[in-house]
Amino acid sequence: MAKKKRRNTESMAPQRSDQVRVQSRRNERSAIENSKLTPGQVARRKARKRTSSTKPWLWVGGIVVAIAVIIGIFVLISNQQSNAGVIGPTDPAVLQQVTGVKQSALADVGTGGVQNPMQPVAGNQPILNGPSGKPQLLYYGAEWCPYCAADRWSVVVALSRFGTFKQLPETTSSGSDVYPNTATFSFHQSQYSSNYIDFVPLEVQDRDGKTVLTPTPEQQQLLNHYKITGFPFMNIAERYTATSLYSPDVLSGLSQKKIADQLSDPTSKVSQNILGAANYLTAAICAATQNQPANVCTVAPIPSVSQTLMTSPASPQSSIGNSSFAMIAPRREGLS
Repeated sequence: MAKKKRRNTESMAPQRSDQVRVQSRRNERSAIENSKLTPGQVARRKARKRTSSTKPWLWVGGIVVAIAVIIGIFVLISNQQSNAGVIGPTDPAVLQQVTGVKQSALADVGTGGVQNPMQPVAGNQPILNGPSGKPQLLYYGAEWCPYCAADRWSVVVALSRFGTFKQLPETTSSGSDVYPNTATFSFHQSQYSSNYIDFVPLEVQDRDGKTVLTPTPEQQQLLNHYKITGFPFMNIAERYTATSLYSPDVLSGLSQKKIADQLSDPTSKVSQNILGAANYLTAAICAATQNQPANVCTVAPIPSVSQTLMTSPASPQSSIGNSSFAMIAPRREGLS
């Protein structure tokens, strides 16, 4: 065994010797060449060698960065798809116009020629209170629904007389339904506070018809009681109910900004429909809050609109599922 090792070692020795001689000749040639070069040329040659040795790492780094960018793009697209329909926060100027409609404009519009949309609840039901013990306005709708899109303008105007919206996303109704892409707001993840009323928004489907919220058992029981099979629906403290307040057609082709700009003009058709419906809703809320606050419920045009609710009401119903008011059925998950 030892002899075999010695033979292997002896056979490898000439090979190592040859390698040493070759490398020695290369070093001698390199030294001769370098002696003929200026110091600057020598430095550049060494720099080229260093650069060539780092190029593979630059390629690897570039590939890693490209992969990271691609992943980031896919994440961004995924997030955008999960919030389909929600454009973003409403322009503060638009929000101010909608939540701060002048009293004079509301008084000048009155009912605006809008048919009374409020249906009194049958029987002498107790006031339905919300989570904090105040009279509850329950809204049931969906982001894709065009009738809901129109109603939200009036709901925001009316509720702003009793409290404050701190967060109100901007969106549009579905682009593949009647009255497509109606500019509006979303009550999903909105924030509202009031000393007089509890606003309970149930925005149950997004713009693509995907479920984003499920009513509680108590809320579902209320919807079942009224045989609600579509959107929109509102219950004002078990005093009045309502579905579609006016036709979305009056908002057709208008942006959020263009709609908001018309709210200060009581002669515009947009203003008459939105503010007229908002005055009906305000009067219904006042019936639940015992006319509080007085600077809303006892100021024109609310007293006269309240008289209209009492003297010319829609027929009392315990069910509005089969009424003539416009509603639209919920979408099945995955269909648009």
